[in-house]
Amino acid sequence: MKPYTSLILLILFTITCTYGQQDNLIYKYRQMAVDYQQQIKMAQSDLAGAESMVEAAKSDFLPKLDFYGDYAYMGVPLQLASPSPGVPGAELQNRYSVDLVIFQPILTGGYLKNTRNAAMSQAEVMRSYINLNEQEVMANSDSYYWNAVTKKEIHKVNILYRDAIGQFLKVIKDRVDEEVVGMNELYQTKVRYNDAEYDVIKSSKESKISVMHLNRLVGLPVDATTDVADSLLAVNWVKTDVNLTEKAIEQRPEINVLENTISLNEFNEKITASKYNPQFGVGIGGNWGAPSPGLSTDPAFNYNLQASLAIPIFYWGKKKEEVFASRQITEVTRLEMEQTKDMINLEVETSYFNLKETQQQLDFATSSLGNAKNNVDVMLDRYFEGLSSVLEVLDAQLDWQKTYFNYTLAKHELNLAFTSYQRAMGELSLTQ
Repeated sequence: MKPYTSLILLILFTITCTYGQQDNLIYKYRQMAVDYQQQIKMAQSDLAGAESMVEAAKSDFLPKLDFYGDYAYMGVPLQLASPSPGVPGAELQNRYSVDLVIFQPILTGGYLKNTRNAAMSQAEVMRSYINLNEQEVMANSDSYYWNAVTKKEIHKVNILYRDAIGQFLKVIKDRVDEEVVGMNELYQTKVRYNDAEYDVIKSSKESKISVMHLNRLVGLPVDATTDVADSLLAVNWVKTDVNLTEKAIEQRPEINVLENTISLNEFNEKITASKYNPQFGVGIGGNWGAPSPGLSTDPAFNYNLQASLAIPIFYWGKKKEEVFASRQITEVTRLEMEQTKDMINLEVETSYFNLKETQQQLDFATSSLGNAKNNVDVMLDRYFEGLSSVLEVLDAQLDWQKTYFNYTLAKHELNLAFTSYQRAMGELSLTQ
């Protein structure tokens, strides 16, 4: 083979097929996206509020201290009781009092306990929502990152293809100068070179735009220079015989959301019923004001001990109807749980099937890439031996470019399929 033939092949085939566990940059951009996305920040604020409500519900078990103040001016004074026969009682025109009361609920029909438990379930719902939002954001981050790397690799392939044709163009020029071949071969090669240069310009634009989209997602300035891999790793995933659906149901945040929502609704049922259960509490208080305990217009201090008991008797079936309405909300959530499990089963099965089929696509594209290389090799040798035309060489190089595009796109689809599979399993994470 001539030395310039070897040079052309060296330019074409400097990229090799690479397998790996995962591109480490993917975790960096997952973390940045999670830290930046407003939907996660909103979910975190909801969780903070729910945790505060748990603390508020716990405080209801403790004694409450209340301060009261009261004043009234009466246009027609009150005639207080006479201190002795024949002596008129004092007239009270300004009535006022200041009260300080401590009250401790003893029996609330389950209201306090179930309110606290409902608040704890609500906090768990919010915590699961954060996990759910993180899974969605990480999946989006992967999609934008794989797209940026794919566009960069395609741009790199276009450059290699253009440079290979450029080297071949120099060979054709030398042969034209030596009057070995005609000008038509030179023009045919120039047309292909110009097409290749156009593709380089176009793929450069698309690569930069894809990085801009990634920057927006992770919170960087749109025009920032962002580091992405030069080429895609073909993720080396491991097949499994585990019952995937059962494992996914254990791990998916949607299931945790619904399980805790069911618990929340069950506690709300009990809270609704608690209003119709016996209520009992005790308290102690002090009072200063007029009229005084001796029915005098001069203010004085008094104290009191109190106990309150309420036993609901008859409300025309209101308790039954309210509890039934609350129970239906729980039943709807249970049905939603079953629907979600069916959806998860479909997602897991389809994502795993897609992953396996996409792996076959990549395996085929990898073998085709080797065949395309060999074809260019043979056509170059035949051309310099006078057995093939320049168009056959150019077509072989074009076939190599298309085959490499297919190989790159197959790697892109495999990485996306693996992300979709991890999302279906609830296994996307911020660390390797």
